[in-house]
Amino acid sequence: MTTEATTLRETAGSRGGWGLSRRSRIVLSLILVIHLLAVTAEPLRFFTRSSRGTSPATDPARILLAPYVEFAYLNHGYFFFAPEPGPSHLLECRLEYGNSETGRLRFPDKRAQRPRLLYHRHFMLSEFLHQLHVPPVQPRIAEDDPAILAEWREARGRYEMIRDSMTRHLVARYAADAAFIDRVEHRLPSDFEVLTERLPLNDPSLYVVLPDAPEYLPAEGVRAIDAGSSKRLEPSQATEPDRPAEAEEVAQ
Repeated sequence: MTTEATTLRETAGSRGGWGLSRRSRIVLSLILVIHLLAVTAEPLRFFTRSSRGTSPATDPARILLAPYVEFAYLNHGYFFFAPEPGPSHLLECRLEYGNSETGRLRFPDKRAQRPRLLYHRHFMLSEFLHQLHVPPVQPRIAEDDPAILAEWREARGRYEMIRDSMTRHLVARYAADAAFIDRVEHRLPSDFEVLTERLPLNDPSLYVVLPDAPEYLPAEGVRAIDAGSSKRLEPSQATEPDRPAEAEEVAQ
């Protein structure tokens, strides 16, 4: 009896508290380690990125775990949930009509886009366009370095393609003659503005229209490299005759 009881205790101890064998515990430990690596791979890659790209120290793990990270949706927007989130971005849309009237729309707008999921969709579209934005460059810079020119043309072309697709949709949706999109940054107020000046989060001073080109870039430089950045759309592209109730029309 004593030998048999000792054998049973040794077997139970080798299987652990949950009755798992040594091999099962090793496999479970490996799964947990891989999951923890997948959870940390995306934020590490995000916080080590720069204007030159992502860090080579974090890329291998992220690329190796990409199928699992994307399947488990572990690559969601850490930017908005970071300890120190940055500003948000909106789209200010200007509509022009043939009778010298204009209309204005701002996306996202929680009063116009309901339910909340529709508002969130517009919010992601505005952030997506802002992230794609690539400003024009000076002609001499483009001429001196063909590699920079080729890279810029690809990035700028991608931005203009998405932006122009949005303007075409605005023309068709709101029966306008032309549509133009400006990017607006909603910055966060400072501690002094909140605690001392009691500035509300929706104060108009916190909204800044972002220029398409840097201030130091001369106008002729923009025309030489970025011709047609504000394209006027033909009235024939409009398909809906009625104008939107949510568009604020202002007679000029």
